[in-house]
Amino acid sequence: MVGKMSSEKVPEKGSNPDFEPPWFYAADENSLKEGKLLHVEPGGRNVLLLKTEGEIHAFTNICPHARCPMDRGRLEEFTLTCLCHGRRFDVRTGECLNDSLQLKRYKWKLEGGKIGVKIE
Repeated sequence: MVGKMSSEKVPEKGSNPDFEPPWFYAADENSLKEGKLLHVEPGGRNVLLLKTEGEIHAFTNICPHARCPMDRGRLEEFTLTCLCHGRRFDVRTGECLNDSLQLKRYKWKLEGGKIGVKIE
């Protein structure tokens, strides 16, 4: 898809019996749509969830270049572009395609239709 992706914010829902620290509930699987950017706050952290070609990815929602919110960026196939200065990241690796920056990745898991993110 080309163009700016819509972004949603899902407030943290508190502890979930399906996850125990360091794992925190992030979102229901059905709230994460293909090609969309979803801002969540598991464990009080600013996290970006996205799904591309059926695979889920979890990153910090803050660009390492200028601390811009990544959920306001654009996702095209496997490239996430920051809105502020055009830094492009490969969502399969978190590596910046412009320079040596790295987008922090979070481990995630799916249990009973709920996405958990590991916060350490």
